[in-house]
Amino acid sequence: MGHGTARHPRLALLAVTGVVLAGCGAETTDSASENTGAACEDIAAYADAVKNLAATLRPDATAEEVQAARDQAAAAHEELEDSLPDASAYRADDVGRAWDALVSEFKAVDDGASLSAAVDSLRAEAEAIVDATADVREDLDCG
Repeated sequence: MGHGTARHPRLALLAVTGVVLAGCGAETTDSASENTGAACEDIAAYADAVKNLAATLRPDATAEEVQAARDQAAAAHEELEDSLPDASAYRADDVGRAWDALVSEFKAVDDGASLSAAVDSLRAEAEAIVDATADVREDLDCG
């Protein structure tokens, strides 16, 4: 009888361990889903901000209009960098490189006169960012 009694605590311990491990897995899955959901929201917000920036880039745009749209895109970019999961790191690098290229194009613009001349190249860089974000959305299965 002593042998059977020792066996029950082991079974109980195994059962408790299984329940605890199952619970941990569910929380991890829920956290991953929440993180992916947040990343999908942030990538959509970023793409929208960059599309707005691209739409603002026209020859008759004022420097203030472009700066406001650029600031909005920059803020969305920072939010996105914080939320992308590691699984999409290589795609995030593509988005980062596209953003850096756009920032470099903006640095080449000295004043309002050169802004109107640069709108086509700036818009092309913004569109490259939108394309890169589409790849990330696909990788994350954002729908």
